[in-house]
Amino acid sequence: MSIDVQSLEKVYDSLSFAIDKLPEEKRSLFLTKLVLLLSNEIADAEKICRLVNDAATFEN
Repeated sequence: MSIDVQSLEKVYDSLSFAIDKLPEEKRSLFLTKLVLLLSNEIADAEKICRLVNDAATFEN
């Protein structure tokens, strides 16, 4: 299951805005909290670990 490009852009904009307004020293904590909240919604540890790994190895 995936979301359409317009919705994905909306998520990107929201995430980007939230990160940009935080002081740099709080960004890692914010991202960690966000992943834990999203993980609770997804409720699939294997999928979450795969996505974490995908994000860690993503290259432009």
